[in-house]
Amino acid sequence: MKINTVRVFAFACTLFSASLAGAANIILGSGPDVSYLVLESPNIGSRTYEIYYTYSTGSPLDTWGLLQIVDSAESDLSVSAGNFGTPQEPNYFITAITWLGVTETNTGAPTYAPSWGHSVAGGLAGYPTGVPVAEGSWSEGSGVSAPFREIAPGSWDGLVYGAYGDVPSVNPVPEPVAS
Repeated sequence: MKINTVRVFAFACTLFSASLAGAANIILGSGPDVSYLVLESPNIGSRTYEIYYTYSTGSPLDTWGLLQIVDSAESDLSVSAGNFGTPQEPNYFITAITWLGVTETNTGAPTYAPSWGHSVAGGLAGYPTGVPVAEGSWSEGSGVSAPFREIAPGSWDGLVYGAYGDVPSVNPVPEPVAS
């Protein structure tokens, strides 16, 4: 039996293209400042969003705001969250994400895994109020809404469906910009 070289090459190209499809970078928004949001799941893959906006110290954007921008632009995505704060000062934690028709919901006690974990780099994060977070490496998030999380230009947020402590496979450093 002879192997058709063209068919083998076409099949290999198809597999390579499919492997790249899960790692698409998507650019949203407008403005002079940019922050990044990574959504990652072993069932669906990974997406990195570059979200452009205008930074305001008086009214900072939080991860919930980034998710709303992504949710409004992505017809195949919907996000559910529980509020562990108050109506006046919400502290949202992601409870489920439906992505490409697959819903991934947090698992309850005793394992709590898999669940949607939140990682941050840059900006402010913490409880009871946000403190500066180092850039360039992932730290544990503390809710996706201000004042527990505030986005700053160049900051990164990652939501990973997995075990506690899992961080995105994407390094939280921007790509070099061509001059």
